[in-house]
Amino acid sequence: MLLACNGDQITEQNGAVMSEVKTSGPVQVEDVDIYRFAIYTETDTIEYCKIGLDTLVAKPTILFLQGSLPAPLVFDMGSFKHINIPFDFKEIIDKYNLIEISMPNTPIIVGEDHLNRQYSYVTDTAVEYSFTKQYLKNNYLENYVNRANAVISDILRRDWALKDELHIIGHSQGAKVATVVASQNMKVTSVSLLGFNAFGRFDQYIRQERHNLKSGQITGEEYKDNIETHYKRWKDINQNPHDYENGHNAWTSFSIDYTQYLLQIDIPIYIGYGTEDLIAENCDLLPLKFIKKGKTNLTVVPYIGLNHNFFELANGVPDRRTGAHFLDVIEDIIAWTKSCM
Repeated sequence: MLLACNGDQITEQNGAVMSEVKTSGPVQVEDVDIYRFAIYTETDTIEYCKIGLDTLVAKPTILFLQGSLPAPLVFDMGSFKHINIPFDFKEIIDKYNLIEISMPNTPIIVGEDHLNRQYSYVTDTAVEYSFTKQYLKNNYLENYVNRANAVISDILRRDWALKDELHIIGHSQGAKVATVVASQNMKVTSVSLLGFNAFGRFDQYIRQERHNLKSGQITGEEYKDNIETHYKRWKDINQNPHDYENGHNAWTSFSIDYTQYLLQIDIPIYIGYGTEDLIAENCDLLPLKFIKKGKTNLTVVPYIGLNHNFFELANGVPDRRTGAHFLDVIEDIIAWTKSCM
C-alpha cells in the first residue's frame, strides 16, 4: 500500500485519510553534524537523519536506503560518534540533502554496550543475534516500503528540500525496498540499485552452493546434500511464513521477483554491482528484460573485481585499507543523475 503525506495526515494512494500523524525535528545529535527527525503514526515511530546541518538553502535530496540488520545510524563509541554510512559524504552534502532512515525499532544512536560484532543493535552482546522481538516482527518488505514513502512525504514538505528532485540509492536489501518504492511513488526522480539481487533472496544459498561446487570447495555429493537441505528449509519457511522470531517473515517477503516492479518504473534506473558479488551476479541479465519490453531507462554498470560493498579483494579478503570504492560508485551515480536531468 502506498502512503503519502499531506500536511500532518497520512493518506492512501486513493486520497482517503488513514490516520493523523505528528512529526518532530530538526534536533541536532550531540557531537555529530546531523539532524534527526521523527514521524509518529498510530503504529510506529519512524526516525530519519539528515546528514549535515544546512537547512537554509533548498537542495535536491538523496535518500540512501541501507542493507539488512538493525544497525543504528550513529555508533556511540564513547570518545567519539561515527555516522553509519558506507562512503565519505563531506562533499556530497554541500549540494544535496543526504538522508538515512533508521531501521525498525532500532535507536538512532547506540553505544558499544548494545552493538554486536556486526555493529547491529542487540539486547545482549553475549548473544550475537539477540535482536528485539519488535524489530523481528517488523522486519518485512512492505513495512520498509511504507516507512520510506512516509519519510519521502515528510522530506518534501520541508523548506530545505527541492520538491522536484529526489533520488533514491538503495544498497543490498535497501535496493529491494528502493525498487518497490520507485515503482509506486511518483515523487522519486531516479533510483539507483547497488549490490542488488533482482530475483529474490533465498536463491542466493543455491547459487553459493553452485559456486562452491564449481570452485572445488565441495564435492558433488556435498552439493546435492546441501541443496536438498536448503530446499527443506525453504519449505519449512513457507509453511510458517509469519514466524517472525525465526525470520520467516523477512525471508518470504523479500524473496520475490523484483523484475515485475523494475519494469513498472519509467524514471531512470542505475544498477551498479561488483563482479565478485555473488548476491548481485545476475544483474547482467536485467537488460534482457528491458530490451524485450522496449524500455530504455536502464543503465547497468559492472564494477570489475569489486565485492558486495565495492571493495577490492586481496587474496579473497576485502581490502578495507586501500581498496574502498563505494564513494566512486556514488560519484558515478551523481554524474549519471545530472546527465539524465
